[in-house]
Amino acid sequence: MEQQTGTPTTPAGVVAAANGLVANLDEALWAAKTSEELVGTVEQLETLRAHLAGLEASVLAEVHARKVPKQELAWSSTAGWFTHLAGMKRGQGHRTVEQAPLLVTERTATHAALLAGRVSPEQAAIIVAAVEKLPLNPSVRAEGEELLLEAASRLTATELHHAAKRLVLVVDPDKAERDAEKALDREDRAAHLHRHLSITEDGAGGVRLRGRGTVEDAAILKAAFLPLTKPEPAVDPETCEENVDPRDHGARMWDALVATAQHALDTDLPPDCHGARPRVTVTTSLEVLRQKIDWATLGTPAITDDGLELAPSVIRRLACDADIIPVALGSKGEVLDVGRTSRLVTPPLWRAVVCRDRHCTFPGCTRTPLMCHAHHITHWADGGHTNLENLVLLCGQHHRVIHHTPWQVRLNPHDGRPEFLPPPKRGQPPPEWIRSRPRRE
Repeated sequence: MEQQTGTPTTPAGVVAAANGLVANLDEALWAAKTSEELVGTVEQLETLRAHLAGLEASVLAEVHARKVPKQELAWSSTAGWFTHLAGMKRGQGHRTVEQAPLLVTERTATHAALLAGRVSPEQAAIIVAAVEKLPLNPSVRAEGEELLLEAASRLTATELHHAAKRLVLVVDPDKAERDAEKALDREDRAAHLHRHLSITEDGAGGVRLRGRGTVEDAAILKAAFLPLTKPEPAVDPETCEENVDPRDHGARMWDALVATAQHALDTDLPPDCHGARPRVTVTTSLEVLRQKIDWATLGTPAITDDGLELAPSVIRRLACDADIIPVALGSKGEVLDVGRTSRLVTPPLWRAVVCRDRHCTFPGCTRTPLMCHAHHITHWADGGHTNLENLVLLCGQHHRVIHHTPWQVRLNPHDGRPEFLPPPKRGQPPPEWIRSRPRRE
């Protein structure tokens, strides 16, 4: 290894010198730093991480092209050598090596964004993989890459992955439709065939539940359990003060399971008694329900209130014995009509808000409707109405943010979609209304 005496003379020496410079922060007293310093440091670390990943891709592409590990280091492949060197999982190491030449030679815009720290290594990997699924037309691939790079400035890797899937659906709908339908049906069949539930003693005075099933099963279970998991504050008998529910989410889910089973025993309903129809909420189109078109063609999957994607065959099966509640949508996806309005947030109105917003609308949050409230943009006490034009979906955390901080929310006057106004920052121009937060603020 090159000795660090003066200016480094090799690429490895430059990297080693940079590492030594960063090492000066190893003993930093972070508790004494301001919040701005802490956030700024994390942002710069992420920029550096992306830059290093871009440099590593350049070097890996050349190492792979020369077959250095195989011809000079006695490894069977570049991927095997790199996986061992980086301490990665095998699949992750292979993907990194496979994508490096593509990133350097074909996806140059993504590579440049990675070197500049504008995208993360995870986002770059998603973009490269997604563009490879597009038609071979260079202009189509370049346009797809540009769209994903723009989206990466405000989306996490998970959200970008979903956006990339939708891009493939739009650019090549026929292939995407076939692949998506087959994959979802195949997964659903496999999950159904391997469904099981076991209750075993854990050796410590309790039991363990283990099992698996289909997404359809999960939607039904969650629809039954989640309404029973609402925290229940306990009242101290001595002080009569209300304390926070000590149960975490897992404990509340267990209690909901037991309560549901106890209810079945108490009501003495045999298994073949139908009772009520399913109450699983699924948002889809009439064309999908009638089998005239597949959701892949529309670019919008059918999803439950808690974010599970269902195959069209599953939706049609559920719809055989379910209440179907029509919601009229406009050309921009805005909800036009749900049949009635009321002073209270009625079930039809709640479904309309969920249909429009899908999840917590606060920028950067994707908590499901089951974790959200219908927030009055103009409070009822201030003359606000309980209708779709005055409601927005917010999770508990961001509901409090809107009520107790300078953040503001409104519906865009042009398309009726929620958007937010951040608080002003000292020394910066006035903020603008946003729907998604930039990754670097």
